[in-house]
Amino acid sequence: MSFRLTKKHRLLKSSDFKHVFDGTEIKAGSRHLSFLGCSTDLGHARIGLVISKKNAGISVQRNRIKRLSREVFRHRNSDLPSIDIVLIAKHGVSALSNPDILALLNRLFDTMIEQYKKRIVSREKLASTC
Repeated sequence: MSFRLTKKHRLLKSSDFKHVFDGTEIKAGSRHLSFLGCSTDLGHARIGLVISKKNAGISVQRNRIKRLSREVFRHRNSDLPSIDIVLIAKHGVSALSNPDILALLNRLFDTMIEQYKKRIVSREKLASTC
């Protein structure tokens, strides 16, 4: 099992981000971070980060949040279904400590997985009744 985070695991183009923003199926959020998700046919999860200067302060803080987010995604990637995820940082996230950010990210990823499973079960029930 490889834990590398390659380009195929990241949202790189604005059209990829637009697809998630326009077709959001799954949401998870807290006071400091929000996740938006959209299912794909790629067979693996991808992540895109939206961390503005206005919400996360200086570049050192923004890069710290990005680094921690990528690290959690990299470790959780094998657990994630085939979805595109956009992480949005909100005001005050840079004030959190590293362990707090890691715990928050793991909790939000768990929420995304649960919501995805619920959507799949409801789709299967709908398909079986037709």
